Parts: sequence; C-alpha cells; structure tokens
Amino acid sequence: MFLNKSFITLSLTAWGVLAGANSTMAQSPAVDRAVTDLTIREALRTTKRDARDQRTVSPATQEEINLLDREFGQQSISGLVRQKPQQFLMALEAGGFFTSNAALAPGPETSDWVGRTGLRGAWFPKLTDHVNLLAMANYSLWRYADQQQLDFDDFGSQIGLQYHQGRGELMGGLSRLNVWAQYRYQRLTSPWNWGNRLYENHFLETGLRKGWLLSPTVSVWLGGNAAVSVGGGPSAFRRHEFSTQAGAAWQITPKLAFTSLYRFAWFDYVQVSRNDLNHLLFLGLGYQVTSNLTAQVYVSGIFNHSDVNAFDYKALNTGMGLVLSHVW
Repeated sequence: MFLNKSFITLSLTAWGVLAGANSTMAQSPAVDRAVTDLTIREALRTTKRDARDQRTVSPATQEEINLLDREFGQQSISGLVRQKPQQFLMALEAGGFFTSNAALAPGPETSDWVGRTGLRGAWFPKLTDHVNLLAMANYSLWRYADQQQLDFDDFGSQIGLQYHQGRGELMGGLSRLNVWAQYRYQRLTSPWNWGNRLYENHFLETGLRKGWLLSPTVSVWLGGNAAVSVGGGPSAFRRHEFSTQAGAAWQITPKLAFTSLYRFAWFDYVQVSRNDLNHLLFLGLGYQVTSNLTAQVYVSGIFNHSDVNAFDYKALNTGMGLVLSHVW
C-alpha cells in the first residue's frame, strides 16, 4: 500500500549526472524500501486475525445483531454478546532483515543487515454499516549495519474513507469488497533530523480490493490502487504510483498463518523522463504468540526495470520481526 535512485533527467550533462548520483546516495534506496515496506505491512494487517472474531455467526444472525444494535444498543443473542466496535490501534514494530542489495543499485551489489523499528497509531470509527473513517500515522527508524550512509527515518500519515461489503467475512478478517479514497503523506529524513528532508510526497489515492473464500481456512484477493502526486520534493523525486496486487492468506492453525503477495507497480515520474516497472514477491509466516504479540518471518524479492538502465536493480530480502499491538 510504498522510489528509486538518483532521479536525473537524460538531458543533463555528464558532469551533472555524476554530481546528482553522489548527492542522492542516501535517498536512492530509502524511497523504494519505504514503499515496499508499506505494501507488505498493509498485506500483513489485512490478514491478521483477531481471536475475538473466531466465533461463527451466520449472515442472518449477523444482520439480526446489527439491526438490534441500531435500535437498542449492545445485545445478547443466542449466547453471543455484540461488543462495542473497536476504533483505536497502537502498535510497536521491531525487526530486521538481510538484503542482497543494500543500495538497490544495478551493480556491483553489496549485502547488508538492516534494522527497522516503528510506532504506529490508527483511528477507524465506523460511520455506517458499510463505511468507516481511517486516520493513521507511523514513524520508523531504518538503520544499516555497515552502510550507515543509507540510514533514514520514515514518517507517513493518511486519512480517508473506506467502504466495505461483507466486512470481516473472509479468512483473516478480510472483507469481500473494500473500496477506499484517501490523502496520504510520506516524508523521509536523515536520522533523527526532521528538518533534513530526503524526500516527501503528497498523494491523492483511491483503490479497491476484492476477496474470495476458497475454503474455511484460505482466502485470496485481487486489488489495485492509483496514487497521484499533488506535491512534494525534491522535484525530480515526485512520481505517481499505480499498482495491482494479488494475495492469499492461509490460516494453518488458530495461531499460525501464511501470507503470500505479488505486486506489480508502475512509477511515473512527474518532472523527469523516467518510468519504472517494479515487481514485489512476498512470502511470510506469522505466529500469534499472544492476543497482542505476533512474530513474523519472511522472504521477499524486488525487481525493478527502468527505462533508464542505471536504475535497474534486484534484491532478495530475508527477515523476521515482532509486532506488539493493542486494539480498543
């Protein structure tokens, strides 16, 4: 839910190209790393199952509960108590991964260990039976073991409306249909230095996701989104982001879940002559240690093809992480 190297126009002189490449060393991998991380975390949030929602309720019974909720408030029907809707989330995320290409460069590739720690908060009040507001903000620290010149901080926020049909009916709490429209902001900075901006972008974004239940333990989905840049900088970094994705969630046991995701993205740079085609393949296992703590292990591959050959790259990442969250 998201980008590359030095973002230099083809019309620059040879001297200008070299100077631009040197000045954006820290920016180059940061943008793509942050966008890839956003996509993966969105997929994992989509397929995180809340143990309190494991009970089985028929659609007819659910509609009866909803109707009585609207008329009389919280109800107890056939031994089921309708809980007050949750609308707040706080999460602390910590993890690390090994990457085959730390700088996301065409070559030579240099591997490194990368640590990421983040804090996330969200407010998602239900406005109607099918619509809710979503406001979310997160701040992450990215630190490289050897190539510390690539370290950066990542701040993101978004606010918008989401429309659901069959809310939470599929495995992993996935809705049968989800449509959204939102404003999204992303800002990357030097470590612990908000004023030293590496990159920022303001997006107007819309998207949809359609899910299907293949079996009582397996859900699949297809989705797509379009994020149009309406401002940001440096000017050569601004781009529109369009993507499609396909994913699957398998609840292997009540505590163990498998998630797979493929995302194809087109990055259309606004003020330079450059277009990138970006592929992401992700495979992950999540284990619900407690109701608030999840452990994750994963492998992912990123492949970028640009019409400017200097920005082609590939990277293989393997990692693990912990997410401590509370919803109320």
